[in-house]
Amino acid sequence: MAVDRRSIITNLYDINALKFGTFQLKSGELSKYYLDLRVIVSYPKILKQVCTLVSTTILKDEANSKNQVRLCGVPYTALPIATIVSIDTNLPMLIRRKEQKTYGTKKLIDGEYSCGDDVIVIEDVITSGASILETVIDLEKSNLNVSNVIVLVDRQQGGMQRLSERGLKINSLFNITEIVTILKEEGKLSDEVYQSVIGYIINNQIQPAKECEKPLRTQLEFKERAELLETSKIAQKIFKISLEKKSNLCVAVDVDTADKLLDIAEKVAPHICILKTHIDAINGVTDSTINDLQLLAKQYNFLIMEDRKMADIGNTVKLQYKKLVDWADLVTVHSVSGGMMLKGIQEVINENTDHCRGVFIVAELSCNGNLISEQYIKETVKIAEEYKDIVAGLVCQSHDVISSPSLLQLTPGVNIKNTNDNLGQQYQSPSDIILTKGADIAVVGRGIYQDDNPAEAAKVYKESLWNTYLERVSNS
Repeated sequence: MAVDRRSIITNLYDINALKFGTFQLKSGELSKYYLDLRVIVSYPKILKQVCTLVSTTILKDEANSKNQVRLCGVPYTALPIATIVSIDTNLPMLIRRKEQKTYGTKKLIDGEYSCGDDVIVIEDVITSGASILETVIDLEKSNLNVSNVIVLVDRQQGGMQRLSERGLKINSLFNITEIVTILKEEGKLSDEVYQSVIGYIINNQIQPAKECEKPLRTQLEFKERAELLETSKIAQKIFKISLEKKSNLCVAVDVDTADKLLDIAEKVAPHICILKTHIDAINGVTDSTINDLQLLAKQYNFLIMEDRKMADIGNTVKLQYKKLVDWADLVTVHSVSGGMMLKGIQEVINENTDHCRGVFIVAELSCNGNLISEQYIKETVKIAEEYKDIVAGLVCQSHDVISSPSLLQLTPGVNIKNTNDNLGQQYQSPSDIILTKGADIAVVGRGIYQDDNPAEAAKVYKESLWNTYLERVSNS
């Protein structure tokens, strides 16, 4: 159905949705006009006109999309518009909450969707584009693709350009110049008011903001990151030990007997912040072995991490973790079974308040042929953020997986002498791991415990890794 654009503008003026005079905006700025499009919900005929124009615009573009398309109105004025457009176009709708739920599913985006779906964002007015950008970011965090943004009125102060520069496709149905021109032609605005609005537009362009970006995780020193409010107690403890010992070395003691475990542990203990074990793969482990390991950890100030990579349902993991919590400061887990697994561990930790305990979640693997996908990594990061009180960090290989400076990146696969083994393990140098891949804590295994002098090898790795970390933060 054809829509008379001039009619929409004059109708909006007649219902006082377009006001002219002097108005203080939310920013504190004084404006020569005010757009109050909230009132259109009380005028069904005009609301229908506006929504039909939006629907027509969407259907022209939607035909080119290969993905499922969904609609999302920026809260709150655009919500009724998006709802009617959803009915008109038969495109499903999503609702982005302004505040995340603190109960139930704790969702920020309500509605049914699949990862990778396209979303068309609908907004009533654009000035700087900030409110649209907030919605876009939350949709992208939910692994949705914002394919288009449709705005009813552009105030022509730079918001359209700002979003376009971010790579968003954005269309406005009207701009303020067109509106005042038509209203002047229809005899509804005097030449004086018309000129005052045009002058206001020219003199009130929003300058591109100089990015006040927070420092990247890799640019911040451990001391600064430890002091962040959102940093978990277990992560704070790792930072503290690393700073005290000037070590970001984790040694993986993947040996086959309890005697070898204790022998290597004692030799490398002065140089490490974390000792990584596979107790379930070692022969001859007794309660005495665990007790001796704990005494070493206390004497030499390091943490014990059992690399169990638990991945079962929440209740099973809870039962498994109860057998580890008394002695393992840290445990590794896979996120394949979702957040409920972390909830099970969280419950056990909360029951054992005498200990500072936590987990590293495996987000990436260092071996060739692993089946971890980009989507899996994104979901793993979301789980880590949700259970940040017990998550020390992520096991990963890429510098851009973790953005939060409160989480540590633990990266395995460090070996100065070798680049790979015959079972798919890929090794990296300390420089590659710390500077390129973004590791905070580096894991060294065979490069130390198979060396003729494990103590000296640990000292060399410790100094190399720590100096590379210092180089990283000093260049920031």
